[in-house]
Amino acid sequence: MRRLKNYSKSVGYYFTDDFQEPTATRIFHKVLVVYTLLRMTLVWPLSRMVMSYHSISLPKSLPGKLLLGGAFLANQHVDVFFGIGVLLLVVILFTNVNYIGNLVFFYLTFNLYVINLPIADGSDVVLFMLSLWCIPIATLPVISNERGKVIQKVLYNLALLFCQIQVAYIYFISGLDKLMSDTWRSGVAFDYIRHLEVLYNPVLPPIFASEFWNIIFSWSTILFELSFVFLVWNRSIRLPMLLIGCIFHLFIWIVLSLPDFALIMITSYLVFLKDSDYDRIKSWVKRRLPSR
Repeated sequence: MRRLKNYSKSVGYYFTDDFQEPTATRIFHKVLVVYTLLRMTLVWPLSRMVMSYHSISLPKSLPGKLLLGGAFLANQHVDVFFGIGVLLLVVILFTNVNYIGNLVFFYLTFNLYVINLPIADGSDVVLFMLSLWCIPIATLPVISNERGKVIQKVLYNLALLFCQIQVAYIYFISGLDKLMSDTWRSGVAFDYIRHLEVLYNPVLPPIFASEFWNIIFSWSTILFELSFVFLVWNRSIRLPMLLIGCIFHLFIWIVLSLPDFALIMITSYLVFLKDSDYDRIKSWVKRRLPSR
């Protein structure tokens, strides 16, 4: 009973004491904005084409109209929406993280998803879900009264945790779904990949023609996704797990030509890094720089 009380106190202290991992969280937020800026810029011409076939109607409710106002604007004037969106993202990138900027960031990512719904993939869903959890991850404006400060810290730290849980949940659901699928357990899924002419990289050797390698790749994918959920929280295994994840998504990028999903998942790994990790990187760089 005493151990449970001590644990409860430590958890409460963690969420209320201070903003956790401020440097690492700020870097994660800024890189997520950079990813969105690049994606929005690159998808702009394609979205112009989509808008010529994909009509968006405003809902009747006022909240719905406000939420989908950006998508409706793009339906009427696609270049205006993207021009304003790119400009706002640049402003968000070069200003301190604040609640207004975070709300605008979520608004843009959600409407971007709605605009490109006919061609949207998993990366769009991951992006706007992470941007949703990022809304409370801000320290500005500063709240003056003590109770408000505590609430601000709790919301910040909970949102950071929810971002991490969101990423882990993606792997858990994906791994569980594959584990329940006979197609994945038998390795046939990777054989199907070889026949996806639109996605499969034709310059690769016919590695998926081997039943042995199909089974190895299938079970490696299943084990990685399911183990990620548990091992990423372990302090000693966290960084190696994230490194393996980067290799995993780069492999998907090369095989299936899906750079957007690979990049958003690798970007999401930054939410698991600590300030101490960046301190170690700085020390490592300093040791290798030539001394004057």
